[in-house]
Amino acid sequence: MKNTRRTFTLGFKIMAASMSIHCGRVSDVARELDISTSTLQHWKKLYQEGRYTIKKTSSEISHKNELLKLRKHIKELEIERDILKKAQNVFSRSGG
Repeated sequence: MKNTRRTFTLGFKIMAASMSIHCGRVSDVARELDISTSTLQHWKKLYQEGRYTIKKTSSEISHKNELLKLRKHIKELEIERDILKKAQNVFSRSGG
């Protein structure tokens, strides 16, 4: 029977390393994730050294920038709405 080498995504490695740090013993986490303890220890070491980071793509950065712009625009619209409500109250009282 031929052994096939399993590959794991960077996100999975980061999640597993984080679990091993925050959730207890490495051996328990490795058993739960069905990976070897030595592999998880290696991932944990690389994660703690800061060598496992998810790089943001340009599309992710542009989405984040767009989200920030939209949030700023919403805030401005809410301020304008509040000003108009106050003006409406002032005119409705004095216009009677």
